[in-house]
Amino acid sequence: MDENLSSNESNKEKTKGKLMKGFKRKIIMIGVCLCCLTGCWDKVEINQLAIGELVGVDLEPDTREMIAYYQIVNPEAVAAQKVSGIKSPVYTYRVQAPSIAELGMKAAEILPRMLFPDQYQSEIITERFARQGLQPFLNLYERQYNRRSNLYLFITDSPLSDVMMTYPPLERLPGRSLRSLIEFQSETTGRVSKKSRIKDLVENMETSVLTVMPMLRLSGSEPLSTTDRYEQINANEGNLILSGGAVFKHDRMIGKLKLKQMVYYVLLKGESEVFFESVTVNGRKVDLQATKPKVHKRLYIISGDPVWKIDISTRLVILNNEQKKDLTLENMAEIIEAFNKQVQEKTTDLYQDSIRKEWDLFGLEDKIKYKRGKEWKVLQKQKNAWNQTKLQLSVKSKITDIGEIINPYKGGK
Repeated sequence: MDENLSSNESNKEKTKGKLMKGFKRKIIMIGVCLCCLTGCWDKVEINQLAIGELVGVDLEPDTREMIAYYQIVNPEAVAAQKVSGIKSPVYTYRVQAPSIAELGMKAAEILPRMLFPDQYQSEIITERFARQGLQPFLNLYERQYNRRSNLYLFITDSPLSDVMMTYPPLERLPGRSLRSLIEFQSETTGRVSKKSRIKDLVENMETSVLTVMPMLRLSGSEPLSTTDRYEQINANEGNLILSGGAVFKHDRMIGKLKLKQMVYYVLLKGESEVFFESVTVNGRKVDLQATKPKVHKRLYIISGDPVWKIDISTRLVILNNEQKKDLTLENMAEIIEAFNKQVQEKTTDLYQDSIRKEWDLFGLEDKIKYKRGKEWKVLQKQKNAWNQTKLQLSVKSKITDIGEIINPYKGGK
């Protein structure tokens, strides 16, 4: 009996020893492999790279040559700004070439380091280039094995040289500043969608669906191109701000949306996270925040005509209430009614405006194309049947947050 126990313990020890040896062998192999790796952030390598974080592209109208501005990160300035005054966080290089593919070779003539595009945060295209068509740019971009699929694309109607030669306040890297602007605005104002990337434009290249990209402009009369900018208190001057949306059909820009229209475009697309609305109730202003709106969409036929039914529901937060009367249940019902009516009117106005301009902003033609049934087949044979689609819109909301006070302070009368 004792011999059997000692034999079992011996076998367990041998098995445990083998497992430990196997485990140690794996650790050693991993260590050897790690020693052989040379990551791109190695100090020796980073000193050989020109790390790009923003690029701008324009088309020279007279010669039809391509112009590119590369913003290259200054690693020393980004790593330590307090050593000896403020250093430039980026340097902007301008190159010009007969074709978009030759821009890289021209950049190599003036860059003392190898261009490293993997860290691009954003890309800016001029309106005149966008209206000519971005097919050469998009085809070249898609051929790159190291392209970034989440790169945000902006269209500007300001001179590109001014846009690329200015320092934005607060955020030192302009490309990252623009990226943060998109993500912050989508989460706080609803005036832009996070689906504003190059990949989102490419996905609609071969369809009838229109794409809307954010537009930006330079505020102020001139760019602020020296680090003295960081010593100025006026942050509005020389800043990059959103100004609306650029409407694309395939690869070509065909029009613009105003910034105030963008709210309802993003809402109808079902991509809104939040939006604001100011309504008038009893002759006084009430500011509301709509949070996490839910949008249910359905396309069907009534008496042979296509109908796009949209049901919007959302929760409301009262941010500001200038009414003199108390906030009762009856008064809250008035606020809700005013909000629902106004959102319905403004959203319908945007839809009707897009129909008049023959802008299929919501992909109705594509939706009709893939519908099944006899009635749909009749519509599919008609040219521009999507343009006759009627909007049937309903808006429902409820107030879930009234703030810290129920009734406003009235002061002396």
